[in-house]
Amino acid sequence: MTGATHQVADSIRAAIEAGDYPPGGALPSAAELAETHGVARATAQKAVRQLATEGYLTLTRRHPARVKERPRHLTVVRDRLVYRDEIGYFFDRNAQDWAAIEKPSRGFSVPPSHIADLLGAPRGQDLITRRRLMGPAGSTTAHQVAISYIPMWVVAEVPAAGAEQAGPGGIYDRFEDHFGAALQWRETVSARHPNEDEQRALRIPAGSPVLVVTREARIMRDGALVAVEVNETSMAASQFGVSYHVERDESAAWPRTA
Repeated sequence: MTGATHQVADSIRAAIEAGDYPPGGALPSAAELAETHGVARATAQKAVRQLATEGYLTLTRRHPARVKERPRHLTVVRDRLVYRDEIGYFFDRNAQDWAAIEKPSRGFSVPPSHIADLLGAPRGQDLITRRRLMGPAGSTTAHQVAISYIPMWVVAEVPAAGAEQAGPGGIYDRFEDHFGAALQWRETVSARHPNEDEQRALRIPAGSPVLVVTREARIMRDGALVAVEVNETSMAASQFGVSYHVERDESAAWPRTA
């Protein structure tokens, strides 16, 4: 972006944050913005497109740009603990009451290469997938796309993992019941551009990055720790973040030793 485009984008962004343009409201036209800021119309248009990429605006062809609803607080919290309630295990206390906004789907698909590698599965081969669009109670718009990838050998041993209804506690309870061991999880947080599915589900443009939490579920089987599922949850990076407690290693204990 040019310096003028940056200045216009910064000014509009500040106005949105200040509430001058409320969520759901229309932004002035590019011509009006150009006149207000004393720039060319093309410069104003570039500033608007930049703010759409950042997640501040929704652009619709032949309609004015509209201000997107943005949460006041970041809602994804990872504090290195797994919790359990009457439904089963969960990992985000701020989203404990979230629910699927439509019927979850399941099927077969070729996973991304990094998912296949985490599961120790051959690249390019189908796995069982379980996909859910999640949002706060009463929401009609997805805030997260969550997809579980399960190897075929796991479904062969634990058929409920591929069933429409996995039963009380979901697939994690079925894994622990079958293998007679406690699951272990590891999460990795990354960012990337959204795929087409995420663009549609989250209603974000192609240039707006998504935050991705990749969670591996492993369990002891015949004396070895094996991966039985990988869950990948994606969300708009402009609306969410990850917060966690920083713990002290023994080397950083207080009071300090000489």
